[in-house]
Amino acid sequence: MPATTAPRLLDGEARGALQRARSLAIEELIEIIERSGLRGRGGAGYPFAEKLRAVRRNAQGGDVYLVANGYDADPGSPLARTLLTRNGANVVHGISIAAHAIGATQVYLYLHPEAIEARAAAERAIGEMAAELGVPIEIALGPGGFMGGEESALLAVLESRRAMARQRPPYPAAQGLRLRPTLVSSVETLAWLPLVVEEQARANTKLVSVTGAVTRPGVYEIVLGTQLGEILSEAGGATGKLKGVHVGGPTGGILGTSRLDTRLDFDDLRVAGTHMGSAQVRAIAAGTCIVNEAATLFAYLAKENCAICVPCRVGTKRVTAILESTYSGLGRDSDIAWLDELGTHMERFSLCGFGITAPSILRTTMREFPDDYRIHIQEKRCPEGACKPIRSRRYETMVQP
Repeated sequence: MPATTAPRLLDGEARGALQRARSLAIEELIEIIERSGLRGRGGAGYPFAEKLRAVRRNAQGGDVYLVANGYDADPGSPLARTLLTRNGANVVHGISIAAHAIGATQVYLYLHPEAIEARAAAERAIGEMAAELGVPIEIALGPGGFMGGEESALLAVLESRRAMARQRPPYPAAQGLRLRPTLVSSVETLAWLPLVVEEQARANTKLVSVTGAVTRPGVYEIVLGTQLGEILSEAGGATGKLKGVHVGGPTGGILGTSRLDTRLDFDDLRVAGTHMGSAQVRAIAAGTCIVNEAATLFAYLAKENCAICVPCRVGTKRVTAILESTYSGLGRDSDIAWLDELGTHMERFSLCGFGITAPSILRTTMREFPDDYRIHIQEKRCPEGACKPIRSRRYETMVQP
């Protein structure tokens, strides 16, 4: 399908949806949502109707919470800010429908502290709809930084604790905020509800942030299943020859240009070795050293992780050190096996998606760009002539293969 399908989330509005939702039996409402095919837009793509049912099943008559996540943890993918600024009323309608569906007793709209325009737009929309909301929507601000938007870390913030991941299960639908059933959902997911309820629409588009070496960087609404190459064309095309495309934000994988026919879809991206993540599609210009690119990404992750679990806290630092050593002319043949082992350990034992998905950077770059690694390790030079050594010695902290 072409990326030029008419936008729905950024411009569409369904003001009668909340009234219609309240006229339906709850299970009928959830069945309508289920038929729409709506999957969570926060990155994992979990069926939204199943999430609603799980929260209701665990409620047992006590407090039930709804947290609309508009945090935009990835600074390169301001999807929630764009959506709230352009169509805040639709988001608030969606929040209200979800609150009605789960019987929420308290609702939070969780935003990044720097999202000033988005916050102002949300406050206006909430004020205009105050009489019909049912449950007041409280705006809560996260701490800044990448981990502030992680599902379980944001619950800690709302409980006045540090933004650190918690072990799952139990999942928020069973024990979330204040250990009560909680629906945590992205504002993009919730913005679909008015369209689904009033128009019986199929939830078939996705907001993406197209960045890097393209003519018109920005946020676009595309049909799920659109090829990556078509998405770059929607942004005016590449500004020159490309080396690859980085999909999914800071923890996403980097694919070669031979994979521009990969479809932007939750399942297809997993098959390609990456994930939807923050839905950032970044064009990487020719002449970029992929080993250096991977090292830069892992240095960012090492700085931004919450540090609560060892696999992620130590793993990101060790991977950064090995990659920096590699492009500084200190690489060893055994480094590839060591990186693979570290990646496997992070995937298996990290507490949250941050550490679990980060190894996709390693998996994809070693698969798609093996010569960048080989030339650095064996020939002690940068294949693109772009790297400058930043380490004069390797720093070993444990036995390596």
